[in-house]
Amino acid sequence: MTSEIERTERITKSKEIPREDYLPQDYISLVMKAKAQGNWEEAAEYLEQCLEQRSVELALINSVQEGLSSKYEMQAIYDLVGDKLRDTFNAQIVMISQYDAHTDRVFHHYAIERGQHLHIPGWAPIDASRAKVVRTKKPVMINAQEILDLLETEKMKVVPGTEVPKTWLGVPLLVGNVARGIVSLQNLDIENAFSKSDIDLLTTLTNSMSQSLENARLFNETQRMFNQVESEMALALQAQKSILPTHPPRYPGYDFGSLIIPARAVGGDFYDFIPLDDQRVCIVIGDVSDKGLPAALFMAITLSLTRVETGRNNDQRKILENINKFFLKMNANMFVTLLYCILDLKNGTLDYSRAGHLPPILVKKNGKIIDLPVTTGKSLGIFDNLILDQQQCTIPHGGLVLFFSDGLYEAFDPSGHAFGIERVKELLVANRQENAKTICKNLWTAVEDFNKEIPHQDDFTTVIVKRY
Repeated sequence: MTSEIERTERITKSKEIPREDYLPQDYISLVMKAKAQGNWEEAAEYLEQCLEQRSVELALINSVQEGLSSKYEMQAIYDLVGDKLRDTFNAQIVMISQYDAHTDRVFHHYAIERGQHLHIPGWAPIDASRAKVVRTKKPVMINAQEILDLLETEKMKVVPGTEVPKTWLGVPLLVGNVARGIVSLQNLDIENAFSKSDIDLLTTLTNSMSQSLENARLFNETQRMFNQVESEMALALQAQKSILPTHPPRYPGYDFGSLIIPARAVGGDFYDFIPLDDQRVCIVIGDVSDKGLPAALFMAITLSLTRVETGRNNDQRKILENINKFFLKMNANMFVTLLYCILDLKNGTLDYSRAGHLPPILVKKNGKIIDLPVTTGKSLGIFDNLILDQQQCTIPHGGLVLFFSDGLYEAFDPSGHAFGIERVKELLVANRQENAKTICKNLWTAVEDFNKEIPHQDDFTTVIVKRY
């Protein structure tokens, strides 16, 4: 990598034009200018240099991504990317900072100035420049006078023992649509030290880092579960509860409720609410084929994969195909049914993909059940060629929709009679005026009463969404 960059530098210097003037977008304009003047030889030279510069950038991106693919320890990821940024950009200072939205503070996992690593202990209040990056979720670059103004008003602080930069550039570390940190470059000597090409390249590298950090975080969580649940089932139950949503989301015009009751200490049912933007929320419910500890572990992997894939993909089919491919590679001899939905909060439209899971039940304000179309949808982890049932419906004003697992309607009484879907529909109609949480509780109470002394044999999960 270094030799390729040095080669490009030698090419640019040979034409006696500074390196920073030869950015990819500038090469294109130079090519067009040379062509307009009829100077085809010079146009060809500029085009060759543009391609070589692009090659250098792609080689750098590939180098970073290859390095990240083998890293599962978060500090190692910070160090790898920080060192690459230090060697690549015209910056004497590189910092990678984690952001905690709950405390509005940052922790600097990587900091280096003029080749010297800095140890900055503890969490610190976020300064104005980084706060703007987090707020806008876009790159921010400021120069000397603005930096001095921020310092004077104490909206920005310089780490003790370090110099005041002439240029400060920050880009967000995004996981989905959430800013989890900031990568900042600082030049101590010149203003406007970073071009649009620099910002684009830095953003690309930062995106790779964000995904790797999230994967490492999820990997660490899963590993922790695998190591601990065998010795203490109670800890496994607590871990499972921590993975599931602790509170239903709150949006104007809607009421969300949920309830999950595992048949054993831990179970294979799961659900999730994943905010996508101000107008859309992803609702997921699934059921692993097994029960108990194996199902709980597989459930944790499924939930983690769903969150990661949702954060980097907008296509429902692609998301479920990627999860399916991962399961097939695992060869875990388990499968999972999954219902993946996108709710448009503005108009109540529900777009969903059904991978072997039960379809939702839709109830109008007047108590009428709306029959939804159903086609074939296959479970994840079985077939290479994934078949999905993809549909769309609308939650009417005053109506509700139920997402559920088979533990709701497959309960049996002492005589061997099943609870049944029709009984579920009758209860929904009878309880439709209650709030979402109460409806979920009433469904569970009805199942318990129906079972009588027979222990519940399957995990019970319900999610209710009411629209006012």
